Amino acid sequence: MKTPKLIYAAMILITVLATSCGGNKTANDKKNEEQTAVSPKERLDGKWKIVKATGEFASMNEGTLYTFEGTEKLSTKLGIIETKGKIVNIDDSTFAVLFDGMQNNSNFSYHFEGKNLILEPKNSNQIFTLEKQ
Repeated sequence: MKTPKLIYAAMILITVLATSCGGNKTANDKKNEEQTAVSPKERLDGKWKIVKATGEFASMNEGTLYTFEGTEKLSTKLGIIETKGKIVNIDDSTFAVLFDGMQNNSNFSYHFEGKNLILEPKNSNQIFTLEKQ
């Protein structure tokens, strides 16, 4: 009768160990859960800086700061040049912005890779990697 007691004791030990391992969440775990709890378009809010650019004139874009004010406004700034615009259409993978002084919308597709925002201006071969500031 010792074998069933050993099996029973082992099952209790495994249960205790399994339930105790998942209880301690790190700050990064909590932050990742918060980021996935909001929609992609809500994650855009704030300041983002281009840290890597590929395509035509890529090096000219690095360092540009993109500031999203909710889902309504977008401004870009590099040095003393700042361009402001109104977001006219946005969903979880694309947005269109009408920059001040322009007649046509600028269209972008976007997604996230970890903490980075990847922007792709439509009708362009450029791809921007941005980090949250």
